[in-house]
Amino acid sequence: GRNLYRNFITVLGEAISNAWDADAKNVWIQIDRESSVFSIKDDGIGMDAGDFQGKFLKIGYTKRADGGMKTPTQRPYIGAKGIGKLALVSCAKRISVFTRKNGQDYVGGLIDNSGLDEAIKSDLTPDKYPLEGLNYDLIKGLSDGHDNGTIIVFEETKEQIRIR
Repeated sequence: GRNLYRNFITVLGEAISNAWDADAKNVWIQIDRESSVFSIKDDGIGMDAGDFQGKFLKIGYTKRADGGMKTPTQRPYIGAKGIGKLALVSCAKRISVFTRKNGQDYVGGLIDNSGLDEAIKSDLTPDKYPLEGLNYDLIKGLSDGHDNGTIIVFEETKEQIRIR
């Protein structure tokens, strides 16, 4: 599934779609060509620990399954199948997700692709494949004034989506 998304534009599109579905008014994209790092930040509703574990990390979770067709501000949901997030984990060796709701502390984790393939092959449940902790140095400056929403940092982007 993760290999379906090899195009950088598709990855950005999925992140923007997720931001739309989270009622974000703004999305910021920052690219550091020298270090092969980029970030996507939105000011959507964000997630708490329960949302992150039960919705974001659950492949196939769709908001529509909860009976909703529109966001709280009445936008029609773009996401339908709950697999677009696979685009986000397909494009870099390490993906850090920082998310917060209403000024709460950030929750999230680091997804390290080096061990993810084996975890998928072994059908490990999240409790048997815990995410690594967050490195807050990655979002210095990005977190300023960011009371709610999500910041995703992509490290060591894969060759096919590097910006040249």
